[in-house]
Amino acid sequence: MLNKGLKDEENQKINELVGKLIDLEFVPEFYESEQKSKVNGLLFEQLGFEISDLETWSSEDLLIKLKQLNFDFSNYEQFGDFLLKIIPFEDEQYESHLAKNTIAVYETAQIESKTFSFSLMEKLNQAKALE
Repeated sequence: MLNKGLKDEENQKINELVGKLIDLEFVPEFYESEQKSKVNGLLFEQLGFEISDLETWSSEDLLIKLKQLNFDFSNYEQFGDFLLKIIPFEDEQYESHLAKNTIAVYETAQIESKTFSFSLMEKLNQAKALE
């Protein structure tokens, strides 16, 4: 029972973090100078990595890290939403790589949820268009 309680608490923390990240309104003029450092701080504090890690990790490495953090299907989907949101603000050289990672995260969310979701498929198609 204690394990389930800890897992629920971890999921709640992840949901809150990703919710904060998704709620941020990114402005191109301020993204590099201010907003990216705020996002990096939140990511590192809660998950132990930064955007620069996401730009270099393979999809497999990212999924291993997220699994170690006990992500559930909703965490994966929300994290994919965050990735999809930041892609246009990142350097062009990283857009395709981030899109591939986003696709892997959404595909994992689909598998973990064990149900078909039209909205998730739509997000997956948006990420594929950026690849």
